[in-house]
Amino acid sequence: MKTKLVGITAVLVTLGLGWGGITTHAQTPAIHKDLGVTTPLVQNVAPNNGLNNSKDFLVIPKSELSQSITLPSSARSFSAVADDTYGTNTTPDQALFIQTGQAYQGYIAAEGESRWFYTQVTNPAKLTSFLSVVNSATVDYDLSLYYLNEETSEIEQVAFSTKGPTQYEQLSHIAKAGYYFIRVSSYQGADTTNPFTVFAVTSDSYDASEPDDNPWLAKDKGSAPFVSTQNIDNRFDEDWTKVTLTAQSKMNLRLDNTSAYGTYQLQLFNANLVSQGTLAQNTNGQVTLPAGTYYIQVLAPSTFDLTTPYKLSVNYQTADVSRVAISNITTDGGVYGFINYGQGNKWRVKNNIVISGRAFDATGNPVANAIVTTNITTILNGKVIPGTATTDASGNFTMPVNIDNPGVGQYTFQSSKYRHYYDIVRIQFFSNGKPLNSDISTLYHFAYEIYTG
Repeated sequence: MKTKLVGITAVLVTLGLGWGGITTHAQTPAIHKDLGVTTPLVQNVAPNNGLNNSKDFLVIPKSELSQSITLPSSARSFSAVADDTYGTNTTPDQALFIQTGQAYQGYIAAEGESRWFYTQVTNPAKLTSFLSVVNSATVDYDLSLYYLNEETSEIEQVAFSTKGPTQYEQLSHIAKAGYYFIRVSSYQGADTTNPFTVFAVTSDSYDASEPDDNPWLAKDKGSAPFVSTQNIDNRFDEDWTKVTLTAQSKMNLRLDNTSAYGTYQLQLFNANLVSQGTLAQNTNGQVTLPAGTYYIQVLAPSTFDLTTPYKLSVNYQTADVSRVAISNITTDGGVYGFINYGQGNKWRVKNNIVISGRAFDATGNPVANAIVTTNITTILNGKVIPGTATTDASGNFTMPVNIDNPGVGQYTFQSSKYRHYYDIVRIQFFSNGKPLNSDISTLYHFAYEIYTG
């Protein structure tokens, strides 16, 4: 049945249809997507009380497009088709060829119409398709991908993306060699003034979790904590994960990326694909969420690095933290110790320190998977030095802090041969933005010493 595809290619040339109203552009734009105004995921995000109904609308999708379509015998021999302003590629047998890595624009003239494209995958690869839609609340276009079964003459649906109006569509598929058809269809409305833009790209290398480029392909992690290590394999690649909360929970998220080139971002959505906030790479986020289904998206808004994987960590805090107990604070500068300069026993610190401790709830039980932060307020210019850590399964945490502000030396202490100059600085601990009780509240901040013989 390969002759059908030969016929499709030939008829475009024979009839001189060109691209039938489709404009061919240069390589895909440098910017991946416009995320709009983003809300950071921070530790004091309140519960989303507006989500009274957590039903996942993705479980009940729009009326699905046909799972398979039989190509008509007329696909083998074409008669002339009159060209029109908005494209004649309204059926699979009139699909237009898409060169991977390039962008194509088109129009849909009426609600319910489709525009068809096809591409060839010569070697097994991951095939990604992206649809930039019309920015109108009354126009809703969807995206589907079909594989040509040359034995049955049918094109079989292998992936789809059916978000709402104004939202781009994206899908991916681990493709064997063959022909693939891309369908842009109008679920609601049409626009003959503003075009849609469709892309197709292939990736020879990809991680084991693919395909996972949209919510329908999301990997389901249930309600258990997890760590996922993946790659972004092309400029349109997205990695989606689905989680389900059985009760209101504090979700902790961290996105680690060691690449010097790729820059990644995380976005959290509720079941209706409404953003709950964003998280930059190499930062912690915590948000309190009601029971329901949520989706985590990782993407590269600008640059990606195929060779360096990122790590996504998700866990859930078991209870509210009430207090912390500090067991040790190490420091550089040769001043480590729990000493008494005359103002009581305190940990002495200089620049790079590591705070070790444990977090407890109000009843005295250790709290697992809690984000604990600190503020150390130095004397010079009142600079506040932050730190953050996440507790382990037993409530323990290890928090590195860089005190990048020198001590002033408000106080002195005379030892046998040296006069020490130091400050007394405040240290505070927080969880989810709330102050915590602690067994320490101040530190000796070492400034310098003078030899006195």
